[in-house]
Amino acid sequence: MAGVVKTSAWDLAVECLDRAVEEGAVPSLERLGRLGQLGSLPSFVAALGGEDDPSALADDFARERESLGLAPGEVAGELLVLGRILDEHGETEAREVLDRCISAYVVRITGELSDRARRDPLTGLLNHEAFHARLGAEVTRARRYRGQLAVVLLDLDSFKERNDREGHQEGDRLLRVFASALAGTARETDSVGRLGGDEFGALLLEADEDTVAAFVTRLQARLEDGPAASAGAAYLPGDGTTPGELLGHADRRLYADKRSARGR
Repeated sequence: MAGVVKTSAWDLAVECLDRAVEEGAVPSLERLGRLGQLGSLPSFVAALGGEDDPSALADDFARERESLGLAPGEVAGELLVLGRILDEHGETEAREVLDRCISAYVVRITGELSDRARRDPLTGLLNHEAFHARLGAEVTRARRYRGQLAVVLLDLDSFKERNDREGHQEGDRLLRVFASALAGTARETDSVGRLGGDEFGALLLEADEDTVAAFVTRLQARLEDGPAASAGAAYLPGDGTTPGELLGHADRRLYADKRSARGR
């Protein structure tokens, strides 16, 4: 099924590009040649009102434009310019589909920005604030439904010495290796985060001491040739019923394990 655009999709795309460049809505277009500027815009215009879901249509178009170096604001600017062009040509049906595409793109970008704000930029794990927010929410849920959970704090062994000796680039690599192993060990229901420096956390739902022991064993297996880490865990309800109580117990056990590691 063809789209509903009655005017030449190519002509509409060219008009949109000329307007976008003239108005400065998409500055990145100025460094591209004409074919690069057009990219998938003509086919996107032609597909409006066709069989493609507006969300998928917007996603495909946006990712192609982003691959050319356009920032999200520029992609949105180009779509808004296209909307005005469609209005001027009386392309009412195509404009309605475009509006749904714009809405889908805004939802996607908003979600990505929200997720990025919750992530540690180096490792991609939850950052300190997001991890503690998740911990608070899960503690509340577990208390309400009489569930159980475990908080595991982990700290890389001899990280500072190695970072000082081999440089920050190597230190960053070690942190990423450990974060990848931690994320790969966690179950879908678990949450993992970087709490700061070389300290990490794992929140294991419906977990007891056996669950934590199995978790640490799997993590160590993934890190056989990677950085070693000490760990300390606390359990709800046995060790406490608030995030502070659980973190306090886990922290003390972490440093007991770290002291033990230094003595080995």
